[in-house]
Amino acid sequence: MSDKTEGTFAPEQEGGRGIEVLNLPEVRVSSALFARIRDSQGRYALLVNKNRAKKGDILLTPIGGAIEATEEGLQSLQQLLEIEKIAFEKGNDLRFRMPGKKANEFRAWFLQRQQRETNPIREVVEELVDEAELLKKEDLGELQCDLVGFDTELEETTRIGQEGQMTLRLLEIFEAGLKAEILTKLEELSNQPNAVIYFATAEEIQAGQTNDGIKISKSSNSLLNPKETIEPFI
Repeated sequence: MSDKTEGTFAPEQEGGRGIEVLNLPEVRVSSALFARIRDSQGRYALLVNKNRAKKGDILLTPIGGAIEATEEGLQSLQQLLEIEKIAFEKGNDLRFRMPGKKANEFRAWFLQRQQRETNPIREVVEELVDEAELLKKEDLGELQCDLVGFDTELEETTRIGQEGQMTLRLLEIFEAGLKAEILTKLEELSNQPNAVIYFATAEEIQAGQTNDGIKISKSSNSLLNPKETIEPFI
């Protein structure tokens, strides 16, 4: 897939089963864009989560972050989902609380890919340049990100400030094309002591930890086999 799908619904898949969420009185929604960066060995780039690291807990998570909606998008969601602006956690981020019964209304809005961000470039620059200081902004000047699929999950969040809330995640996964020399630079940085970037194999991601014992977030599994669409919730 690529961003040429913007403004259209993704095709439905047959034989899948949606997540059970419609009967929940309230659910926290967290929508994110993840960039899939793979090295010469096919391993996946993950970053040490800075918020968890502040608590002394080292956890590897995908590169990317919260999707931002436009002002028009926020207003549309408030009307569509019958929620107030106070339901949103931070600015225009698509992280908010809504009645579980409204999950399919949000799903349909999300899959239209309008009134919100539709590529992860802003977050990639923020994480690799501004926060981790692994690259310079010009290193990502020609970054190309192509949509490869979606993923979703429902679980209790461990996010600081929202611990224990049932969280429904809607994720878009992109293939990020870095220049060969930039990818080599990231590989070299991953080999340094106390590195904040790590290249993990698919087996390590599925196991939930690296071979040397560093924890890997469950959401990292979304990088492995993105789906063509998000199944309707039940």
